[in-house]
Amino acid sequence: MVFKGYTRSLYVLLAIAVILLAGHTHGAGLCDNAPNKQVCDSIVYQRTNPREAVVASIHKMVYQTKVAKAVAQKQANSTKIDACIKEFKEGIDNGKRALEALAKSKYISVRTSIIAAWTNCVVCDNGFGGDPNPIAKSTKLVEDIAAAGVYLTNLI
Repeated sequence: MVFKGYTRSLYVLLAIAVILLAGHTHGAGLCDNAPNKQVCDSIVYQRTNPREAVVASIHKMVYQTKVAKAVAQKQANSTKIDACIKEFKEGIDNGKRALEALAKSKYISVRTSIIAAWTNCVVCDNGFGGDPNPIAKSTKLVEDIAAAGVYLTNLI
């Protein structure tokens, strides 16, 4: 009779452990199929909810676009750099629109806005043609973050 109480307690502890572990690993595979898994993992680190991961990726994208804009502004004046600065401003606005759409659960608009921000960086890159792009690292990082954000919107 004494062991009945212990058995029941053991089952309760086992159930709690399973629930905690299942909740902890829920977000473990969020970036498994992302286009740039390393960038996605760095954004999603310790996130278990796909929606939270999307919010984090959009914030990261907006931040890195601001950084890219600042890097571009430090370059020598040229029409190509000016065009990139304009594209980065639009990219920041697109990121903010994505956050607004996410708050309203308009997921298609979220995805569209993230793709638009990604396109802003691609337009900047393509504007250099065959010339070396002095801000290529900045635009590539934003493109990778945006691609991760687009991937993550598929999960919500």
